[in-house]
Amino acid sequence: MTPPPAPVVPPAATTVAPAKPAQKAGGNPEQEYAAALATYRAREHGQAVIDFLDFIAKYPKHPLAGNAQYWIGEAYWAQRDYRQALVEFEKVFEHGPQKAPDAQLKIGLCYLRLGDMPRAQQAWQRVVNEYPKSESAAMARSLIATHSAARR
Repeated sequence: MTPPPAPVVPPAATTVAPAKPAQKAGGNPEQEYAAALATYRAREHGQAVIDFLDFIAKYPKHPLAGNAQYWIGEAYWAQRDYRQALVEFEKVFEHGPQKAPDAQLKIGLCYLRLGDMPRAQQAWQRVVNEYPKSESAAMARSLIATHSAARR
């Protein structure tokens, strides 16, 4: 009878590990979002994209869905895949206005990296016009001024 308690300890340890996925599947969107963001911050950009896509698929109407979409764009940006980042930042608008100014600013930066200055300027001007009091608008004004001067 003494041998069974020894095997009971490893199963108890293994039931602790599956408890996290069970809790994850149980639907705590804030925890899932935080975990995906932690993955991004750990520079595991490919995994972060997957985690954020999973979040959006599970919680498409959640207030953090726009943020998740934004971080997908940031993950591609961090990998210097500016074309895909552009595609992903444009999807942010489907989730409401919360991250729209930031996404629009990054759209301009994607165009800048892709060598399309007129479209970059247009994107930044849109930030200034549509979100004039945002931090992104202040940055867009600075970018417009900097890159306008560089073209002269």
